[in-house]
Formats: sequence, structure tokens, C-alpha cells
Amino acid sequence: MEKLKPRCIICGEEKEGLNIKIDNIVTTIRWINSHTIRAKSRGRPVVCRECFPKYYKARKSYEKKLVSYLIIGILFAIFIIVASRARPSSFLFGFAIIVFMFLLSIISYVPSVETKAAGAARQAKTSQTNGYKRGRHKT
Repeated sequence: MEKLKPRCIICGEEKEGLNIKIDNIVTTIRWINSHTIRAKSRGRPVVCRECFPKYYKARKSYEKKLVSYLIIGILFAIFIIVASRARPSSFLFGFAIIVFMFLLSIISYVPSVETKAAGAARQAKTSQTNGYKRGRHKT
């Protein structure tokens, strides 16, 4: 397997920078892309130095939107539960609204930057497993 070249997620150019944390949302997006449009990974996601101020602003905006959407979802859920006099279906509908608001916040998702400590811990964990991943033997 060839080593992926670093590619900035903001400007799209091949540059070195801070690694992006590969979390569940990024993994899901990659899985969807590989199974629907057969898109290959364009490179290792990073944020270059020149784009870091833009990235930081976008990440803070995403975090604010996430909190705002969840608070609005919780308030709507409480309103629905109180208005329907706590019927069992109102709890289900309230939970659905909270999930829907969370999914709306993912539209503007900006992944977090991997810290040096987290990157070192991940590399130590990988080297400690001696090539075993998820219970399968490396071939």
C-alpha cells in the first residue's frame, strides 16, 4: 500500500500540516464515498499553516452550531412532551427531533485536528499490536 500524500482540507493542495482526527463521522463519509461513487481517497487529510486561521474559524462555528441545534432540539422535545401531556409517543417524537437536529448540525461538520499526544498514543497502540487489527491477522 502506498503512502498517502497530505492534502489540505481547506485549500485542497498537497501540503504538509496538522493531521485531521479520523473520527466516526469521517469514517462514515469515507465509507459512503467508497461504496456509492467508488471514490478513492485523495490523500491524508491535513490542515496547512496558511489555512489554519480559516479552519479554526470554521471549526468554532461548527461547534457553536452543534450546541445551538441540540439546545433547540431539546427545547422542542420538552415542548412536545409537555404539550401532549407526556404520552409515550411524544417521547419517541421528541427523541426523533433531537436526532434530526443533530443530523442538521453535521451538514456543516468540520473535523478536529489531531493533537500530538493523541497521534503519539495512536502510533504506540498500533506498534504495540504488532500488525493485528480488529482481531484479524495482517497478511
